[in-house]
Amino acid sequence: MDAEKLRQKLAAWRIRIPWLAATPVDTLDRTFPPPDPPLDFSVVAADGSSIPPDRHSPLLYYVINTGYAVLTYGGRPDALLDSKGRLYFEDADLYISPDGKRIPIEGARLGVKRAVEELETLLEAARLAAPPMVALGDGSLILWHLQSEEAEVRDTFLRRFLRHLDEFRAARVPIASYISRPGSRDVANALRIWLCRHDPSDCAGCALPPEERALCAFLGTAWDRQLFEGLLAPGERSEVFDSASAILDRYGDHRIQFFYLNVGGEVVRIEAPQWVVRDGGMLRLVHALVYDQCRRSPDYPPYPPALQEAHEQAVITTAERRLVQGLVERALAERGIVYARSAKDRSKRTRGV
Repeated sequence: MDAEKLRQKLAAWRIRIPWLAATPVDTLDRTFPPPDPPLDFSVVAADGSSIPPDRHSPLLYYVINTGYAVLTYGGRPDALLDSKGRLYFEDADLYISPDGKRIPIEGARLGVKRAVEELETLLEAARLAAPPMVALGDGSLILWHLQSEEAEVRDTFLRRFLRHLDEFRAARVPIASYISRPGSRDVANALRIWLCRHDPSDCAGCALPPEERALCAFLGTAWDRQLFEGLLAPGERSEVFDSASAILDRYGDHRIQFFYLNVGGEVVRIEAPQWVVRDGGMLRLVHALVYDQCRRSPDYPPYPPALQEAHEQAVITTAERRLVQGLVERALAERGIVYARSAKDRSKRTRGV
């Protein structure tokens, strides 16, 4: 398959393509063995969890807790583990108010806010680590949910997110994200576009012969990870691909690209800003250290120990959730406010006759 012709076809048909289809940056099927890691290096990871706002409570609030791990390997091994939590309850924390509207920070918006807080914690942790290092996040660096938000909401979150990426780039710290069992079809969809001779938005009028139509139908149900399971040996990565997500048009120089990596037991998706991917040294360091992390994992399929430790720091236990509620009740009581939940919530907590 000619990758250049595929790029031209994707560019020409972009407006008619009904699915996310990745663009190959170079070739399509070249593979790369894992580079050797440096003798001394650090892996920094961050993760987060939250207590969402509860509309049945007399006080609206939410909690975001972010944890980090700084693992140092080589001649002077070390580990730094910590977390920070914050209770948000003021109007400026609970709502975004463009043009007098009060748009609540809840659901997907709370997820985006947590992603921004995780990136900030990752940046702070990276300042504690000795280079060379890789800063690793869990989940996508693409803020998908912002695509459907109002401009003020989108820009409020995106400004902080991109400012943190600016600081990573200024510090020459490669940042990447690790997605286990990815549910993406971007590359498979690009192959469907290669096959298509008609119009991808009109599959009912398909002009492909039956055998190619069957292949296209298969690609429409296949995950990218399944395609690369047969292509990548343990430790090998794929070529780099450019995502077609619309929100990335607002990322500027931080546009996110990705590749697939066989970590031994599963194929994962690694995302990084294009300034990381375009720098050969940074790209090799990300490849080497992520695979090295998975080789150190005691689990199967493996998972990076730095991310596991960051998750342990970030998780909010059931006991801690009850503690937060108790502290809120006490604070309200000190001000003469009775902590009374809604009638609907009370009915759910009480057995009927």
